Amino acid sequence: MAHTKTSILRGLLFSSLLHLTLSHAGVFLEKGQALSLLKRHRRANKGFLEEMLKGNLERECLEETCNYEEAFEALESIDQTDIFWSKYQVCQGLGKSRTVLDACLEGNCALGLGQNYRGTISHTKSGTECQVWTSKYPHIPKFNATIFPSLIENYCRNPDNNSEGPWCYTRDPTVERETCPIPVCGEDRTTVPFTPPAVEPAPMEPCEPEKGMLYTGTLSVTVSGAKCLPWNSEKAKEVLHGNHIDPEVELQENYCRNPDRDDEGVWCVTDEPPYFDYCDLHYCDSLLEDENQEFEGISGRSTTPKEFKTFFDEKTFGSGEADCGTRPLFEKKKITDKSERDLLDSYTGRIVSGDDAEVGSSPWQVMLYKKSPQELLCGASLISDTWILTAAHCLFYPPWDKNLSTNDILVRIGKHIRAKYEKNKEKIALLDKIIIHPKYNWKENMDRDIALMHLKRPISFSDYIHPVCLPTKEVVQRLMLAGYKGRVTGWGNLKETWATNPSNLPTVLQQVNVPIVDQNTCKASTRVKVTDNMFCAG
Repeated sequence: MAHTKTSILRGLLFSSLLHLTLSHAGVFLEKGQALSLLKRHRRANKGFLEEMLKGNLERECLEETCNYEEAFEALESIDQTDIFWSKYQVCQGLGKSRTVLDACLEGNCALGLGQNYRGTISHTKSGTECQVWTSKYPHIPKFNATIFPSLIENYCRNPDNNSEGPWCYTRDPTVERETCPIPVCGEDRTTVPFTPPAVEPAPMEPCEPEKGMLYTGTLSVTVSGAKCLPWNSEKAKEVLHGNHIDPEVELQENYCRNPDRDDEGVWCVTDEPPYFDYCDLHYCDSLLEDENQEFEGISGRSTTPKEFKTFFDEKTFGSGEADCGTRPLFEKKKITDKSERDLLDSYTGRIVSGDDAEVGSSPWQVMLYKKSPQELLCGASLISDTWILTAAHCLFYPPWDKNLSTNDILVRIGKHIRAKYEKNKEKIALLDKIIIHPKYNWKENMDRDIALMHLKRPISFSDYIHPVCLPTKEVVQRLMLAGYKGRVTGWGNLKETWATNPSNLPTVLQQVNVPIVDQNTCKASTRVKVTDNMFCAG
């Protein structure tokens, strides 16, 4: 009998060794596998045979003090256990009453440094709205929401154990981050006092119609504080020379006026470059769509050479305006691109993904390229053989420490493939001047986010390089109607992502057609003030 038992034991031992020898599995298990396989003997602290009961969060962690494994037994989920444990370590360690402990674990109040807070407060102590954690505007966040899963929406959190408690990045471009007033668990106070600035209602001032073209006041100082020069001064005569001046506008002394029907309003001549500046007046809102004006429907391409009239002086603007918008590989060959018809059809739904653009379908597309480190900076548009139009924030935006000069960037024109030099197609050019709109408002709502860049030498046009047209106000009113589509092109990220990664960037130029949105709908969709210099699409 003893011999039989010995043989059986030997057989079992051999089988076990053979199984271990032949096994291909790793020696170490994942956290979840380990927790599911290792059975801890439960404590019998309270009551008869408690160790035989199923894990219970109330009993294990609230009535008593538990460890991570005991919490996992009760929750049976690693994700839920991790969320609970991050709060439990804060709440339990402070030795508060059960009522305070429950409130702390609920996460709608803060204890200690507030790492437990999981509520939805999304404003700072000054009343400023918080920036969404996954957004890069107006500030580039230093905390990745994929690593810190508690960083949800724009809710206040404390990912860096800030001594003042939960905080957030703000929607104010001039203030990167600020702490939030979070209720303290069990106390009648907040982590920091809530002290929003007292805002007096703005007085209802009479507005100036027609962008100040009828203005006859005596304002003679610009928005930057510069003193206006008399209109009969030599410098004023030099600035006015060659402009389309309305003879009905009386240029008196050095008072701000709008003699050339500038859409930005009244201005005057100054003694500092660029020798003019705008004056600060309160203008009446003007609609992008003139309700009293009717336009014929568009059934084909909106502009033909017979209809188009040049506006700019070629001496300063450069050449290309007379032939702008006529693509050598399409209009000149009477060929339509694959999605051109879509621009003219009424939309049936929002387009959320782009397609590869055809070679030469956007010959005015420009790539702004940073010299050091070498990287794609922004897109832009060629408007003549010497001038390029881009967004001002591509060149100047203090919250991102961005203030680029002509020495920092070069332009690549005629490109289609993003990361490859295209011999016989693209041309690389230098800049000698950057002009950012003098009323570019990066501090509030990015109004007038526009800039001009002047090429050091004129560029030669080709099948792949050709300027786009700048529309007149009438053309804008005709085309910018709700439902009409516009085209967006570029080499930006193909999906929303935390950081720019080559794997998320397209190989070739992308394009997408998006419908223009009604201006009232546009304004209602955002808290940012939408001016008549802006529109929504998508």
